[in-house]
Amino acid sequence: MEVTAADSGSAIMETMTSGGVEFAALGDMPVVQAKANGLDVKVISSLFRSTSGYQLIAAKDSGIKNISDIRGKRVAVMSGSTNHKLLLKYLGAEHLTEDDIDIVSLKNKDQLAAFVGNTVDAAVTQVPTSTAIEAETGAYEVADAEGYDDILTVIVGDDAYMKEHPEHTRQFLQTVLAATDWIKDNEEEAFFVVAEEMGDTSENIALYYNTRTFEYELDVGVSDALDDTISYLYEQGTIKNRPDVADLTDATYLDAVRKEQP
Repeated sequence: MEVTAADSGSAIMETMTSGGVEFAALGDMPVVQAKANGLDVKVISSLFRSTSGYQLIAAKDSGIKNISDIRGKRVAVMSGSTNHKLLLKYLGAEHLTEDDIDIVSLKNKDQLAAFVGNTVDAAVTQVPTSTAIEAETGAYEVADAEGYDDILTVIVGDDAYMKEHPEHTRQFLQTVLAATDWIKDNEEEAFFVVAEEMGDTSENIALYYNTRTFEYELDVGVSDALDDTISYLYEQGTIKNRPDVADLTDATYLDAVRKEQP
């Protein structure tokens, strides 16, 4: 199995469109957008969910004390990402729109430099990016995703490929499940390996891991979260076609893997 890293969920979906990857793990928002745009993908498993791992953080001297204070401020976010959806949720809760703020489109990895350079007042981002920004610049958390969004990361596959190679799909899921079970029993080693691969610290990888709840079943909670993302993107006009959750998901591969487990 060859693993490819990408800077964003939309980049992952573009790679899948061109046949560069058959499977991917990413937030549900770019998956829904890809499906609405005609890409034949299926969510075959959940991976993890989180609320505490995603936040609105504010620069030290920004004067931002609550979400409503971001009106007129420069807010960094990775466009088209799960974090972008959370920003929209924050704005909606305060009866604001994107027109009420100055959105600065930045990938997570570029947001620290923006805070250091004082070119943004706030960001909707995630651990460990937020942790690094807070430690280096004195930024602080304003709110996390609790009560605003159920942030979901899923595993998707190219439907045509999976239909042609169902055994590869099952093997891939078996590998994911085995890997996450191994991580539970070998956290220190796992965090070190990932940190080396990502050019990060084991402490930051541990923060990321510990703010996520790993779940795999495509249950009602996952369906509801996907439907919420679909509804939100449709209402925002981001997508013109509204995918059906039943057509977006396929639990048969995970069910087969579960039946093979002792």
